[in-house]
Amino acid sequence: MKNRRSFLQAAFYSSLGSALISFPDLTFGHNSKNSGIVMQPDEGETYIVRENTPITIKVSKKTQGVDSVSICTEEILPGNGIAIHKHLNEDEIFFFHRGDGIFLLEDSEIKVKEGCSAFVPKGTWHGLKNTGKEVIVFTFGYCPSGFEDFFRQIGTLKGTPFRAKSPEELKAIAAKYGMVYK
Repeated sequence: MKNRRSFLQAAFYSSLGSALISFPDLTFGHNSKNSGIVMQPDEGETYIVRENTPITIKVSKKTQGVDSVSICTEEILPGNGIAIHKHLNEDEIFFFHRGDGIFLLEDSEIKVKEGCSAFVPKGTWHGLKNTGKEVIVFTFGYCPSGFEDFFRQIGTLKGTPFRAKSPEELKAIAAKYGMVYK
């Protein structure tokens, strides 16, 4: 477990590249903008974006005041996925912790499994299909932060009755956050 954690931490920091220049100094045990943030597995704001699809916002511009990067987690059931889309304003990173599937990147279909990571520059088409038999669990984030508010807009806060948005509502929210679907 320690080797996997070290690998994931190294992959996270190397994938962020230049974004780390403006990332706050990390001092574990504190939770302010100037000293870093540590979130436990059960912490964060969880929104249900499709029935049975939770997204948890761990680090965000709105909640913690972090401008450089946001961090979220998501779980995707077998047979489900993320529609092909692109972000006009943010780079996105992914770290897959469990499950396997197909990651769509521009015109390529790439098999992903536990331990894989992906970097998607802004303006790049991407999506995900869970083709496996177990839930895909992954961490993802945006640079700069702010896009995580999209999930607050389209989702229903966990613990409240789920309300699906209409196609018109989803289209308007996507446009507001610079997301284009293929």
